[in-house]
Amino acid sequence: MYFRKFITIIKYLSITILVALIALIVWQTSKKVPSEGDWKEQLKVLAKAEFNGDLVTVKNVRNFQYDDNEKVTVAEYYDKTYNLSKLTKVWFITEPFDPGSAFSHTLLSFEFSNASSSKGKLKGDTTDHSFLALTIEGRLKKGQNYSLLDGTLHTYPLMYIPADERDVIYLRTEARQDQVYAYPLKATPAEGRALLVDMLQRMNEISVHPVWYNSIYANCTSSIAHHVNKIWPGILPRLDWQVVFTSYADKLALDRGLIDTNLSIEQAREKYYISEISKKVGRVENYSELIREGLYK
Repeated sequence: MYFRKFITIIKYLSITILVALIALIVWQTSKKVPSEGDWKEQLKVLAKAEFNGDLVTVKNVRNFQYDDNEKVTVAEYYDKTYNLSKLTKVWFITEPFDPGSAFSHTLLSFEFSNASSSKGKLKGDTTDHSFLALTIEGRLKKGQNYSLLDGTLHTYPLMYIPADERDVIYLRTEARQDQVYAYPLKATPAEGRALLVDMLQRMNEISVHPVWYNSIYANCTSSIAHHVNKIWPGILPRLDWQVVFTSYADKLALDRGLIDTNLSIEQAREKYYISEISKKVGRVENYSELIREGLYK
C-alpha cells in the first residue's frame, strides 16, 4: 500500500515538473528582446561600424570615467576610423570577478600600428599604436544587478561595446581593484582582421535585431569562442567547462595554442598581469602602450 502511494506521488510530481518545465520554455521563447529601456548609463548607446575598404569607422566608442564606486563621472563617446591593414595584434583580456572565483569577464582588444604611410596617419592618431577594445555584456537597466541565474533566463539583451582601454581596463584595475590579465593571441594580421570584422558585423546585426544574453551559451566568453571558431574552426568548444567557468578560459586558450607564449599558465598569469602597472601609469593618453611595457618580449 505504501509503495503504491509512493509511486502515485512520484507520478504526480513528475507531471507537475513536466508542466512547469513546458510553461518555462513557452514563457522564455515567447519573450521579445527589448530594444528600448531605461538602460544603465554606460549601456545606453549602441555603436555602429561602417566599412570602406581597408578602413572601418566605429561610431560611439565608449570612453567613460568612473569614481571608486563605479559611478560614471564623465560620459564621453568618440568616432574613430581604423585602418584594418594596420592591425598588428589581438589581446585576450581576462578579469576574475574575485580572487579564486570560477567566473571572469573576458574581452578582446585589437592593436593597430599608427606608423606613417603614403596616406599618413589617420586623423586623431597621436601615439604609435591605437587600440580598440570590444566587450560583450548583458544590457542592464537602471536598478538591475548582474546575476548568473538571471542571465540563464531571458533577462538581459546581448550588447557589443567598442571601448577605449582607458574605460574598460582602467575601470577594472582602478575602480574595481580587480586582477586583470592581457594575453597576446597567436594571430596573424589577416586572422586578427577577420576576427575583428566578424565581431563588428555581429555588433551591427544585433543593434538592429537584438538577441538575448545567456550566462552559459551567449556570455562574454562563449560569444568570443563563437567568433574565434569562425577563424580557427573547432579550436574552442563553446560549451567546454572552461568556457562555462570563465576563469579557466585563459588556460583553455593556452592549451589550444591561441596564446602567443611557451609559458605555463602560472607563468603566463604572472607575466601578463597588468593591474599594478595600470594603477601606476594612470589614465594618460598613451595608457595602452604603457601598460604593455614588457609584454611583447
